[in-house]
Amino acid sequence: MKKTLFTILILFALFSSIDFAVTIYPLVNRLNVEANQKTIELTINVANNSPSIADVDVEISDFVIEGSKYLYDIPNYAFSIKDWITIESTHLILQPGQSIDYPIKINIPSGFKGAQAFGAIHFKQKGKQSEVFETIFDYISLIILDFPTVKNIKAQIQDVSIYDLTTTASKTLIDKYGNFGTVIDINVKNNGNAVLALNGEMRLISREINRIITSIPLNSNNFVVFPDRANNFEFFIPYVLPKGDFEIQMDGISQNVRVTAFKKLKIEGKSSDRVAVMIDPEIILINVKRTIENLKITIQNLSPLSTEFGLSTISKALNILPGKIRLSPYSKINGFVKFDSRLEKLKDGDNVFKINIDSENEISLFKNPKIVLRYGNLEPNIDSLITDVSTNTFALNVKNTGNTIVTFKVIRTEKLQSNDLTNEIILFPGEIKKVFLEIPYNEIIKNSTFIMYKIYGETDYKYKKNIGDVRK
Repeated sequence: MKKTLFTILILFALFSSIDFAVTIYPLVNRLNVEANQKTIELTINVANNSPSIADVDVEISDFVIEGSKYLYDIPNYAFSIKDWITIESTHLILQPGQSIDYPIKINIPSGFKGAQAFGAIHFKQKGKQSEVFETIFDYISLIILDFPTVKNIKAQIQDVSIYDLTTTASKTLIDKYGNFGTVIDINVKNNGNAVLALNGEMRLISREINRIITSIPLNSNNFVVFPDRANNFEFFIPYVLPKGDFEIQMDGISQNVRVTAFKKLKIEGKSSDRVAVMIDPEIILINVKRTIENLKITIQNLSPLSTEFGLSTISKALNILPGKIRLSPYSKINGFVKFDSRLEKLKDGDNVFKINIDSENEISLFKNPKIVLRYGNLEPNIDSLITDVSTNTFALNVKNTGNTIVTFKVIRTEKLQSNDLTNEIILFPGEIKKVFLEIPYNEIIKNSTFIMYKIYGETDYKYKKNIGDVRK
């Protein structure tokens, strides 16, 4: 199994042990089984680092990864080692500061035919107890066995659903992705004897126009299917797909094994007449230091219809070339943006210009791309406050009060590590964005939860701010 997959497993186990008294090591036990080996013995170190006695129950389960979730105790799972494990005691009492090596024995049955098998040891520490509830902290050590059997990874695309965001998609998908493009939901089953953790690509091919519409990268961090299991994966692409015969091809490497799969389907229904053009990059950032500045861009047609148009801004100092653009279905061309500083007086910070599309037909610009002229002194700054506090969620309102575009994320620092509570979010000067955090507000400690931000385009998060006060 790829190293990246086990990074996910390690992080999961780390998150389950933050801020509590008991620690376990190792968090992941990956063991090679020799030919004809019948028994494996290992130890897991369990330590009580608190000044109080730790009361710990030990349980055995199997596990699989399904999407971003970990599932335990899958009924009759053929690749589980749950029933192979023998432990000495299911209950531990650890004195303050005590550390023990907890022994585990795995008795391997002779009839197992897989290349990998999986199990988990749960160390459940009892915490505070009241008349209403009892707190239990679950620390998990995973066990993965690699057998001396040829890995046979067989991916099967069982089902595919395609949702056109311009016509047939649900409101939920439109709210999530916008009103242009396509969402593809694909169900993949692993008929092999080892984990499918694929690095590769998924190609979408229209047989009606005989071309590859797009290729979607697949990464072993998140494209994971355990043996004899099936997972659903959802992908968004910024293209309206043509109707008619279609083919989805999947190809890549998993655990040094070449994996391929394909499925034919027919996209039916009424064709959309929506046309959109995508400009890459979406934010065209130009650091103005010379009289004339140029920056290369890519312009692509996202629809199965040919189109003709021009691009412009309200600034006479900005030109987007070529002036007249003709694009066949899904084709792209290289263009460039030219800025003449003699024709435009810029203010300090980021000067933002909207791009307009000029055409006799109705054409949209995907995600409203902008040209940003960065000039003079940059003053990054944000303000924030808390609203919409409820039982298990609250909203963080972040406003860009500086003169430059910033990228921010919310983090929580605990002990020797920090955890991202949000993805990276871009904020233009004067813009306010509301971020909902699905955790109780009373669990957020102000001096450990921060907004980290940086000037857009830079690598390091140099600036930090508290999450703000509650506004009723």
